[in-house]
Order: sequence, then C-alpha cells, then structure tokens
Amino acid sequence: MKKLIVILALCSAMSMGLFAQNVDAQSVDTVGDKYTFGDFFDALDLPTVLGVGFTPNGIESATFNSAMRLGWRHHKNYGTFVYITYDTHSNKYESLTIEGSNISNGEVWYNEIGMSVGYRFPLVKDIKAFYQAPYFHPWDIFVSIQPGISIATVKNITSVGSEPIYSMENYDHIVPTLKFSAGVEWFIFSNFGVFAEAAYTQHLMPTIIEKAAINNQDIKHLSGPITLSVGLSLFFN
Repeated sequence: MKKLIVILALCSAMSMGLFAQNVDAQSVDTVGDKYTFGDFFDALDLPTVLGVGFTPNGIESATFNSAMRLGWRHHKNYGTFVYITYDTHSNKYESLTIEGSNISNGEVWYNEIGMSVGYRFPLVKDIKAFYQAPYFHPWDIFVSIQPGISIATVKNITSVGSEPIYSMENYDHIVPTLKFSAGVEWFIFSNFGVFAEAAYTQHLMPTIIEKAAINNQDIKHLSGPITLSVGLSLFFN
C-alpha cells in the first residue's frame, strides 16, 4: 500500500506539471484574454468507468474492471487531453505454480496506474469549417496511449514445518505496461457525457502469472487484458 501511495503521488506531480505547461501555452496563444484558475478548473474531468475484459492468451479468466480518472481537456469535446488513471480488476487462474509458493489455483488482483495522453476528434459534417469556428457539438471519437505500471497481488501460501499449517501473505509484483484506447463519446448536457471505450494493455515484462505460464510452456508472448467499458464524463461547469 505504501508503494501505491508513493506511485500515485508521483503521477499527480507529473500531471500537474503537464497541466501547468498547457495553461502557460494557452495564456501565450490567447490575445486579450487571461487564462484563469477558473478556466483550468472547468477543464477538469472526473470520469468513472466500468467494464469487462479478458486476456487473449487464455491463462486467466474473464474479469470485471473499474477505473477512476482525473483528466484535463484543452477543449471539452475536441482536442488534446491528459488523464491520470487508477484501474483495478481480478482474474482467476488454474494449474499454474506461482513462484515462491506451492499453490496452482487462485485469484490475482491487478491495480494499474498510468498517465494517458490522447486526442478527441469532433464528429461533424464539415470538420474544416469546425476548426475555423469551433462550436459545441454532442459527439466525438477519441484515441489515447497510456504508459504505466501494473501491480499484481496474489496470496503466497507456504507450509510451516511438517505440519499441515499454512500462512498467507500478500505477494506484490510490479511490471511496466503500455495501454492503447479508443472510443466514442456523447454529451447529453454540456457538463455531462457518456462514452464507450475499447482498450488493450500490453505488458512490457512478464507478470507473476505470465512467468508461471512461461515456465509451464503455456504461452510464448506477453499480453495484458482487452477491455470493453462504458463511463461517465463529469465536469464542474
């Protein structure tokens, strides 16, 4: 948990630096208008996300996922955006011997933290005319890329002496990840929208479950989950 708090703090610090850079850029580009803290505050987005997912290599069960995000958008319904994301989901596995334990069936929890950068494209009839004179519109599509980490937590069960007694401890394993997302968003009101999103997470190093599967010669390539999610976009104004 201490590791998680430190990582979240570092991600927050990084995001505020990016926010400040974008605010400065906006201030330079705007003639006669001062970019205020209120403008920055109104650009913040607080999405909530729920979905389902599966791992293509088949070594883990299907799962439900949930995510909390803190985002900043240059413009509400088009243009660049930045998000800090905390995603959690759990998977069951079978017939895989976890390193440092004598268990082969169980459940693993994943806590994924990352910072995504992306772009929203307005769904309008004349996109050239839109960019010349932007206006509020209800639909957009978006793409993003998110470097981050995945923290896998499993139960490490070991026997004590010759007696059939077991001790259970949380076992954390952290790997770097790269997540790709795409989706469509619909604004019901100017400060409230809904969206659907498809995403794929690539593990850049093997997780503890993938190590067990590689040792068991069940897989040759690393693969994170594919998820299909829906969410709500919430703004202060």
